[in-house]
Amino acid sequence: MAKQTGKNMYVAFKVETVFDQIHGTLTGAEKLRINPSPGLNMTRPTIKPGEIRSDLMTQMPRLGSRSVAGNYNCDLSINSFDTIFEAVLRATWVAAVAITQATMTSITTTTSTIVAAGGSWITQGVRVGDVVRLTDHDTVANNNINLVVKSVVAATITVVGTPLTIDAGADNTFTLTILKKLKNATVPVRRSFYIEEYNQDIDQSEGYGGCRWSGFTLRGGPDTMATIELRAVGASQAGFAIGDSPLYDTPTLRTDIGLVMVDAGIYRDGVALATCTSFELNCDLNAQGLAIIGGTTTPDVFDNETMLSGSLSMLREDLTYITALGAETEYTLQLLLVEPDATAPIDCLSIHLPRIKFVGVDTPLGQDGGMIQTCPFEVGLEEAVAASGIDEVMMTICTETP
Repeated sequence: MAKQTGKNMYVAFKVETVFDQIHGTLTGAEKLRINPSPGLNMTRPTIKPGEIRSDLMTQMPRLGSRSVAGNYNCDLSINSFDTIFEAVLRATWVAAVAITQATMTSITTTTSTIVAAGGSWITQGVRVGDVVRLTDHDTVANNNINLVVKSVVAATITVVGTPLTIDAGADNTFTLTILKKLKNATVPVRRSFYIEEYNQDIDQSEGYGGCRWSGFTLRGGPDTMATIELRAVGASQAGFAIGDSPLYDTPTLRTDIGLVMVDAGIYRDGVALATCTSFELNCDLNAQGLAIIGGTTTPDVFDNETMLSGSLSMLREDLTYITALGAETEYTLQLLLVEPDATAPIDCLSIHLPRIKFVGVDTPLGQDGGMIQTCPFEVGLEEAVAASGIDEVMMTICTETP
């Protein structure tokens, strides 16, 4: 009899058409690129009889409601988690948008601005926190670089840093592209998934139905991969024997390069933080099932409000964060991850948090080396400011179109 090894397996998932039912079409699933992980498991509470017997023995207990939960740990890579990001934000990706001289007439550039002679960048969809790229610009050095939008008004985009080359001449052959982006939806879109854990050595699968991706935690530090922990809550578990496994036919496996933190940029209010030693962002929907009378399977997995929080650790250079904590100062925060590839344009993944507030400053004393302060933060809803190109969101993600 075959024996299952620990690593010769894979995880595949697909959106359900009907909650807690395997999709009728078993193609179109995606493989999850996992690191060693707990995976999903079903648990059931024990229902013990209360009878007291004269022989001092107890009867066999029953098992109660089914509950599925667990998590997968992964190295973060571009496009590999787009479907899951979409599910957690309960939104739908907006395709990349190309803006040309047909709507903006012409542009000039400084080291940090793109100024249009006509039209409106805001009307064309440019928002604070977006990542944009120029192509076909007269100044070749301005083409195919990732530009993070720091602010935008009708005629002017101001980007983070000074990545542009000055070109005061009117350029009317350009294209400016807003990368594909995902943001909190005004009307949340709820999706459930059927997840398969396929054991290749024994050719058998565990299937988990009615699963909702309930959150993620993104982490990174010096000389580490950027990692993501994905959490799911589900309704049921089933075993699939030889002949019925794997469930999904040729699930798609992304092969994008894993992202490393040494290539990352972290920006507070558009200014690069040069001495960060760790970053963490936690998104939690607090999803849960519901135990019912007359059955053992939850009728749904219920997700709740989006809760966003995180922390930054950095070398202490002044008392800015002590002051910010006392004054309840609010900031924007942006993480820009790029593939370790010198070919332009360099593929990227950007996470923009338009409104954060630090809720603590922890600075242990007496450690070797520099003094490191850890500052946890909470993320709140940013109110829309249409004239300033600010959306009413908690988080925006921008990345490549696969």
